[in-house]
Amino acid sequence: MWIDDEILRRCQESVVSHCWVPQELVVVLGASNDPTVEVNVDTCQLDRVPVLKRYGGGGTVVLHSGCAVVSLGCWVQQHFQNRHYFNLVNNAVIAALAEGWSDLAQLSQNGLSDLTFGEFKVAGTSLFRSRNYLLYQASILVDTQLDVIDRYLKHPSREPEYRRGRSHGSFLRGLNSVVSGITASACAERLKQSLPAALVTTLGAELVESIPEQWGGLHRRAGL
Repeated sequence: MWIDDEILRRCQESVVSHCWVPQELVVVLGASNDPTVEVNVDTCQLDRVPVLKRYGGGGTVVLHSGCAVVSLGCWVQQHFQNRHYFNLVNNAVIAALAEGWSDLAQLSQNGLSDLTFGEFKVAGTSLFRSRNYLLYQASILVDTQLDVIDRYLKHPSREPEYRRGRSHGSFLRGLNSVVSGITASACAERLKQSLPAALVTTLGAELVESIPEQWGGLHRRAGL
């Protein structure tokens, strides 16, 4: 997927992040997701909405203009410990957002790696690991645009326990339901400004310098 590859092309850097707002609709599958199970494929084809697959796991999402998307690549001490790294990076994202809007300090992690406000999901995340390299992505709902999500996504085949079978409309919330007037572009800009420092604070000694011996495998992933 193009987001993955753009980050992997810059694997010589110890930490690289890209925060942005999608300009066009895209459905993105987790690495092991089956589009015929997770997606209204016929509707996507009818509307000419691309269906792509990322390297990382997690569920299927719709990227749209109401989202702020984070793609992050960094080098870390340990090959595994994915749950630990999810927690650290998610805490960095929350800290960066809270610098702009203090109410967002109330966000937390639920399920394996969702960002939530109370019982509602506000962001899905994914992780791809290649030895010491970590590729993290988050799709943060600012304006949920539930009509778009309902149109293109089926109820997920796997869900976290805290979802309790709830529909998209009963489970998802945008940050604009927490902070009045917040926009996806303002959210992405805040993350651009604050996330790098927040990552250094939360990951701390877990961060290591880029490892040249591992660049080749990552470049091959990106088709370089």
